[in-house]
Amino acid sequence: MGRSIVIVEPEIPENTGFIARLCANFGYSLRLVKPEFNLSEARNTASGAQQKLRDARIFDSVQEAVRDLDFVVGTKPDRGVELETFTPRENTSIMLGRESNGLSNDELELCDAVVHIETGSYSSINLSHSASILMYSMTDREKPEGINKEQKTMISSECSEVMAKLLLRSNPSTEEFDGLMSEIMD
Repeated sequence: MGRSIVIVEPEIPENTGFIARLCANFGYSLRLVKPEFNLSEARNTASGAQQKLRDARIFDSVQEAVRDLDFVVGTKPDRGVELETFTPRENTSIMLGRESNGLSNDELELCDAVVHIETGSYSSINLSHSASILMYSMTDREKPEGINKEQKTMISSECSEVMAKLLLRSNPSTEEFDGLMSEIMD
């Protein structure tokens, strides 16, 4: 099914526009449950993600909105596990609640997991900011391991100072390093 972000009864059109942009950035589809505005009001902040707004699915209930999703994570301050300790599954979708009071306990019960974003003494975060933190956190960011100290020394000894600085700044993976060194040595 893929990943979706479900916004329950959004109240501020600008936040929904910002979230549409995030959907384009992170590869999510947008689902809205009973928005309190016309989606055309969110277009100004959607910027280049107008298609995400046009493709947004609107539902009459949270149950309908999450019915076909693989794994749904809801959020509420001081509820569930800390976001930084949570490991998302493949096709993890996100559910966020109203700007004024978030998700209800009944809505949280529809989630497969509940997380909270550690914020310090003030636990309220703007809806679009929460969406950005959650989408980023749910994105697979596994990067190949960079080169080791011995490989860095090899670059420094085989390349000019300028080339070595540029190569080291790019932090190539071990595979990229092997390809670079074979080209340099030829």
